[in-house]
Amino acid sequence: MLRDRYPDIPTLLAAIRTRPGMFLGHQTIRGLHLLLSGIHFAEDFHGVPEADRIGGFDAAGFELWVESRHNPRRLSLNSFGLAAQLAGSEVAGFDLWFGWYDAFMGGSSG
Repeated sequence: MLRDRYPDIPTLLAAIRTRPGMFLGHQTIRGLHLLLSGIHFAEDFHGVPEADRIGGFDAAGFELWVESRHNPRRLSLNSFGLAAQLAGSEVAGFDLWFGWYDAFMGGSSG
């Protein structure tokens, strides 16, 4: 079961980063976005209580953080789309997104 092996989003993201092909097929920012969105959708669809959801990552706070630091033109993109746009490719966007994630989780000003 996903929850047994990956008890929170940071643990899952660490595994995805190490072996993106196993989780996403290929190292792409779009694949990462779809996987994380799918988990969130499944939790909503099945009515999983907030206390039982896979947590450990303030996704809404992260989106605001990325927007305030890396989206001065206020493009209508979330962090995944912005990473792909700024990096110029799916693979580079994947790496850029994880760089932002590291800075956010480390409390860096980015």
